[in-house]
Amino acid sequence: MARLGSLTARSWTAFLGEHRLTQAQYGVLVALGQHGPVGQGRLAELVAVDARNLVAVLDGLTDRRLLERRPHDTDGRRRVVALTAGGRTLVDGLAAAAAAEQDRFLAALPAADRARLNRLLQRLYRAHLPEPGTGA
Repeated sequence: MARLGSLTARSWTAFLGEHRLTQAQYGVLVALGQHGPVGQGRLAELVAVDARNLVAVLDGLTDRRLLERRPHDTDGRRRVVALTAGGRTLVDGLAAAAAAEQDRFLAALPAADRARLNRLLQRLYRAHLPEPGTGA
């Protein structure tokens, strides 16, 4: 499993590099695309990045105008992180490109096996996703 993870990471890093993104930046964009605007603490939990390290990731994406930090809709003391229109466009475009990259990487497996593997990996991911507010 570790060897396959290493190969996957190498392939994925190259793919993200073509889009001038790091793994952490991609994770932030996808999380915001899936969950909508969230607080920075919850975002750190969703992408499994220490909140202190997340600031640099957010700064880079903000500089590229892919996300924004704005006041919470109902609690003016809080701030949320949200995709900009440009960030949403990038996330939507990357979805198809990421699926194609995944298909390329998994080409050795028949389609039915790929679908099953994807379902199993998603189940594992959800099982290990921290609950909101746990700080895990």
